Amino acid sequence: MLKVYISPLGIGFGHASRCVNLAKRLSREGFRVFFSAYGDAIDYIRRNMPEADLIEGGEEIIWKQKPDGQPDIKKTLASISDFKKFIKHLRREKENIEYISPDVVISDSRVSTLVASQYLGVSSVVILNQPKLLLSPLFDRSIINRSLGDEYPSISKIFEKLVNSAITRFWGLAYASIIADFPPNDSISRFHTSDLPKSLSDRVVFSGPLIQPKCKEYRSENMILIMISGPKKERESLAEDIMGLIKDIPIDLKDYKFVISLGDPSKEEVLELSSNITVYSWLPNKWEYLSKAKVVVSRAGHTTISESLICGKPLLLIPVSGQTEKIENAKNVQDMGLGILLDQDSIKTSFFKAIRSLLKEEFLERADHFRRKYEKWDFIDRAIGVVEGVIY
Repeated sequence: MLKVYISPLGIGFGHASRCVNLAKRLSREGFRVFFSAYGDAIDYIRRNMPEADLIEGGEEIIWKQKPDGQPDIKKTLASISDFKKFIKHLRREKENIEYISPDVVISDSRVSTLVASQYLGVSSVVILNQPKLLLSPLFDRSIINRSLGDEYPSISKIFEKLVNSAITRFWGLAYASIIADFPPNDSISRFHTSDLPKSLSDRVVFSGPLIQPKCKEYRSENMILIMISGPKKERESLAEDIMGLIKDIPIDLKDYKFVISLGDPSKEEVLELSSNITVYSWLPNKWEYLSKAKVVVSRAGHTTISESLICGKPLLLIPVSGQTEKIENAKNVQDMGLGILLDQDSIKTSFFKAIRSLLKEEFLERADHFRRKYEKWDFIDRAIGVVEGVIY
C-alpha cells in the first residue's frame, strides 16, 4: 500500500479542509493517509477524517494580532519564540517523515515540511494559493523609519521582493506545485499567483479549489448566509459587529432569512434570535445552506469564496484591515463583478446597502455564469493526477 504524508498549515480551517478533501480521494485510491497537523487543523482533521493517522506536529505558529484581528507586523518581526517554534516544527517533520517513510509528501503551505522532505530525499508536492506575499502595504512609516520620507515606498517594495525571492525558493523545493485556485483570469489570488519565478512556474498546475462541491440545482429561498471564518480574533471582531447590526434589519429586507455561522467548531449551539435570524456556532449541512442562499457574506478567506462561487453565489467580503491576502481576494472578486468589498469600518453604514446591490439580477446572473463555467471540473482529480505523476 502506498503511503502519503500530508501536512497542512494549521491557521484556520481552509488549509485543513482542502487537505481532507484530497486525502479522502487518495484513501479511496488505495493510499494510507498520514496527517501532521497543529493549531486549528488538528480538531478539524479529527472530526472530518477520523480514520486517518494523525500526528500532532508542534506548537501553533501564527502572526501576532491586534485585538481586532489585524496583523501586528512589529510584534511579528520581533518574535523570537515563533522562530524557535519553526525550528521545532522542522525537526518534528524530519522525524515524522523519516519514521513513516511515505511514498510522497504533500505540504499545504508549510515550509518546514518541504525542507525536511528535501533533506530526506522524499518526493514532495506543495499546495498553494499564495506563493507570493503582499507585504508593502503593511509597512507604515512608523515601522521602518519616519526619516525615510519619500524613499519609503521603494524600500518597502524592495523588502517585499527580497522576501518573495526567498519564499518562492522554498516552494521550489517541491517536485510539483498545485495552485488550488481557478486558472488565470478567474483566479481569486491573482497577485499571489502571477509573475512567479520560472523555477516555480514551470512546475505549477492550476487545479481549481480542492473542494468536492455538493451544491443543489436551486436558489429557492430568500436567504442571506453569513459565514464568519478565520483565526479566532478575526472571527470575533466581525461577529460582534454583525450581531449588533442584525437586530435592526431594514423593512425592505424583512422577508429575507439571515443565517449566521460564527465559525466555532468547538460548540454546537443554535440561537433563534427571531423568526428570520438564526445563529449557529458551527454551520451544519454547509452545502445545503450555500445552495439555498442568494448572497454569502464572509471574511474573504479563499476556501469560503471558492465554495460560494462554485454554488453561484455573489459575495459581500469584509476582510480584516491589514490582512493583505484577504483584501486582495476581495478586490479580485469585486473586479470580476462577483462581489463587493466592504471595509469593516464602514459596516454600520454600508452593510445593508451592499446586500441590496448584490441581490440585483446583474450580480446573481454573473455568479451563476461562473458556476456553470466550472460545474463539470473535477478539481480534486486534477490534483490527484499531479500527486500520482510525482510518484510514478
